[in-house]
Parts: sequence; C-alpha cells; structure tokens
Amino acid sequence: MKNRFKKIMSGVLSLAVLFTFVPMVNAAEAPESMTVKREAVMESYIGDNNGFTSYVTTDGTIVYCMDLDKAGATTGTGYTYSTDADAGLLYIMENGYPNKSITNRNEIDRYITQSAVWWYLSDTGQTAQMSTAFQTTDKEAYAGIRDEIKKLVNGAKAAKTENYSIDLQTSNTTLGLTDDEKYYESSTMTANVTGNGTYKVTVSGGTNGTIITDENGNAKNEFKSAEKFKIMIPSNELTEATQLTVTVSAEGSKSAAVYAPSDSSFQRVVSSEIYTKNVEDTAILSVTPSGDTPGVEITVPNTSANIPFIILGVGFALIIVGFGIFWYVTKKKQGQVANK
Repeated sequence: MKNRFKKIMSGVLSLAVLFTFVPMVNAAEAPESMTVKREAVMESYIGDNNGFTSYVTTDGTIVYCMDLDKAGATTGTGYTYSTDADAGLLYIMENGYPNKSITNRNEIDRYITQSAVWWYLSDTGQTAQMSTAFQTTDKEAYAGIRDEIKKLVNGAKAAKTENYSIDLQTSNTTLGLTDDEKYYESSTMTANVTGNGTYKVTVSGGTNGTIITDENGNAKNEFKSAEKFKIMIPSNELTEATQLTVTVSAEGSKSAAVYAPSDSSFQRVVSSEIYTKNVEDTAILSVTPSGDTPGVEITVPNTSANIPFIILGVGFALIIVGFGIFWYVTKKKQGQVANK
C-alpha cells in the first residue's frame, strides 16, 4: 500500500494544473465551469516522497484534488460544476487553508488540508485507500503535522448537514398612532431563526424617518432569534396611505463546490471558496393617516385683529355707493325739467 500511495503521489506531482473561472457569479453561487493549470509543488512534510502539487484559480482561489487513484488533469482540461461538497468535505474547507490558519505557515497548512481531503474521502469510501504508513509511521518534517490532519478528518466525520430557516411572526399588519401622536407604530414582531442566532431587519416603502426599534423603542436593525422589534414612522411625515415591506434575513446554508473533469481519468477537485445562501421572510404592513396630520402645527388667521380694517373698508364702500345714488337722482331730475 505504501508503494501504491507513493506511486500515486508521484503521478500527481508530474501534472500541471491551473484554474481559470468563467464569468463572475453571485456570491452565493459557484461558477459552472473552469479550466486548469498547476501553481507549485509543495515539500513532502510526511514521508520522503509525498510532496503534493498545489492548485489555484486565476483569481487566487485554492482548490484541492479528491481522487487518490487518479492523475491530476493536464493543462487546458475543462471542468464543470458537479455537486455541492458533503458536510465533511465542507468542514475541511471551512477549517482548512486558506479559510483558517492552522500552523501560521501557509504551505504546511495547505499540505495539511490536502492530506485531510484525501484521508477523509479514503476513510469514508469515496476514494482509494490512503497509505497506512502515511497515516501512522512515515516521519513528519515537523512534529504535530499528522495530528493536525487527524483533527480535520475527525471533525469532518462528525460534521452534519445543518438546516436553516427563518419565520417572521406578527399579530397585526396595521400601524397605529402612539399616545403622544408623534409616531405611527407597528405591533411587536419577531423572527424565529433555525441554524443561526441572529437576524437583520430592513424596511422598504416607508418615509425618510422610518426607524426599526426593539420593543423598548431603542433604534437597531440586528436582533437575536425570537427577540422582538417594531417599526415606527414619524406622524408628521405621513401624508397618505402607505404600505411597507418588512424583511427579516439571516445567514443560511454554506456550501463548497465539487468539479468534475471533462476527462474522467483525471481527479475531481473541490474549491476552497465557501458560498453562503441567506434565508429570509417578509411581511406587508399598512398605515393610513388619521384626520389632520398629527404633529403638524396649523396656522389659523387672527381675524379679530383685522376688524378695524374691515369696518373702514365697508364705510368707504358705502360712501362711494351714496355718491353714486346722489349723482343718479340729480341727473334724472335735470332731465325731467328740461323735458317740460
């Protein structure tokens, strides 16, 4: 078995592999395809002939080989997305290099991570058996390297697929006026989160002064699972019936992508990039202003202060009318005298 493992390692070392991703995608989605090329050859940190080829994408993303009984791909080999990594492989990617520092020496951390991938897949029957000598008696370049590999493998074996969900709960979807008439306020709402301890709240459709608060009125937008919150709108900003969309979200499931080569004689690879899909839930709230806009001061004209001016105006108008009547009567009499 030892000779077989060394033979496989020698085959891996002889290959050149580099990755070039096709167009950028959403952070929660893995690229659909890529091509390959080698980055470097690492020192043999366990045994004499177990140096590994290291692989990167053109944007610097590290990937790891998966199949001990196959050769690494030649330059230019096409790869396509195959599936999401299982919980164990995801655990190694999350806790291995480059996502976590293990020894503070990057190449050793990378060696440990690649070894853990093969070791875990070997122990779970997903690839050929790893050399017993590599796992037990081959000399370590530095004490503790094998122990670090085992920690990752044991953690991977214990890893379980987690379920993530979020449920927004509210007893009333209509905002009401507060006692001091300064705000329209929702009933308290809450989100129960599975797989995560916190959630965030966002609101769209409100006014500029719309705020999110805890049940005591303290402004904030991040809450613990089951912690209550409410939405408040300044009453002097609300001039018409309005609908608001309240969204609660939390970090959800994580995944790492496995890629298959166009030539099945080559090794599959797993990317160290971790993708996260959030979970969210929404509710629609409504609010209608009640009568005059509360909180807005209305200026009422002081008519009593203008009474003298009104009287003066009326008197002046009466004088004009009197002169008009006098002129009309006089002219009429003059006309009657002339006719005689």
